[in-house]
Formats: sequence, structure tokens, C-alpha cells
Amino acid sequence: MKIEDIIKQVRWCIDEESNNTSAITDEKDDTYMDNIIKSRINDALHWLAVTAASSLVLADSKKVDATTTSTVKVEEYDTEKGIGIITMPSDTEIINISRVRGKGWFKAVVPVEDTGDEALMMFDESAMGTADRPQAAIMRENPIRILLQPKPEEAVISFVGVPKNVSISSSDTDVAIPDKLSNAFIYYLAFLLLSAYNDTKATQMYTIAMQQLGVSTKQ
Repeated sequence: MKIEDIIKQVRWCIDEESNNTSAITDEKDDTYMDNIIKSRINDALHWLAVTAASSLVLADSKKVDATTTSTVKVEEYDTEKGIGIITMPSDTEIINISRVRGKGWFKAVVPVEDTGDEALMMFDESAMGTADRPQAAIMRENPIRILLQPKPEEAVISFVGVPKNVSISSSDTDVAIPDKLSNAFIYYLAFLLLSAYNDTKATQMYTIAMQQLGVSTKQ
């Protein structure tokens, strides 16, 4: 989604067409309003990553239309145990990792957390991963890394993520937002914009943004 399209959609959310005037303020503030929207894009992306991690929208791993699929090279991690490791993109804030499949594996797996007992199986001689029973464990480092057993030459990984930092110098800049999360992103930007103007409709925009992620705002 290009920045110019993001600005248009946010304006539509708050019923503000671009016409050099605004119902929110008496100033001729088209440029001012656009600059506020652009300056909050990275904040909205970070919110999206943090909030969507527990979202009902992503709870079902079968909903792959929000994911990015990437083939990556696997590096050595533990040669003796036959464990490899892949590193996720450092410029992407990872929201969800739904599946991993190594080249030569008979099936894909949903990675577990390396803090759980299941991850210990990689180091148990009687339970180590094999081609017909592979294993993967997420290491919550920066950037995130994933252990794979048995080690393949390369792996295909499906994940949901948003860019960590977006350059807003050009309106043609493309912001990589999964389609399933784009509405929440736009409404949250509208919330930030109206908050900057101290407009009471800001709360409504926030509520809609949360609803788009399947997250309740009720206490």
C-alpha cells in the first residue's frame, strides 16, 4: 500500500476529503494533516505488530491470506545433533510464524517456542527430529531465529510481519501490510490523527481498529 493511498484511506475514515480546508481545524491544513498521518505510520506499524500477535484474526493458521512465504538458506547450529538455524529478516517485525518446511522433509511443522519442553526433544537422542517427524523451535532473539531438525539445505517459511521502519520521504513508498490487517492499520492511524487534534471521535477509531483484529475493548 503506497503512502499516498494510506493518506487517502485515513482521510476517508474521518470523512476528510483533500480540499485544502478541514472541518477539524480552521487552518488550510491539507499538508499539515498529511504530515501528521505520515509521521505516525511507523507508530501504527509497531502497534499492529504488538496487538495482532494475540489477535483472533491470526489464531487460525489456515488463514494464509495474511502470510508471506519465503525460501531461506539454512545455516549450521549444532552439527552433532543435526540442527540447522534460519534468521528472520531484521527489517521486519514478526507477528506470527505459521509453518516451516525444510527441503527433504516429508511434512511441514508449526514451530514451538524454544522455552517449552517440546524444544528439548531436539537434544534427546531418542526423540530427535527426522525427515518424517521434523521439528522447529523459535528463538525470540533480535532478529528472531528458528532451529530446524534435521537440518535441510533450505526451508520455506510462512509468516506474518510488518516493516519495522518505513521511509516517508516519498508518497510513492510502498508499505508492506498484509491485506487482512490493513483495515486495522488504517483505523489506528485515524485514531492517532484525531488524537493529535484532540477530537472526541478518536476513541471510535480505536475501537474499530481493535474490532478489525478481533480484539475486544470491553473491560
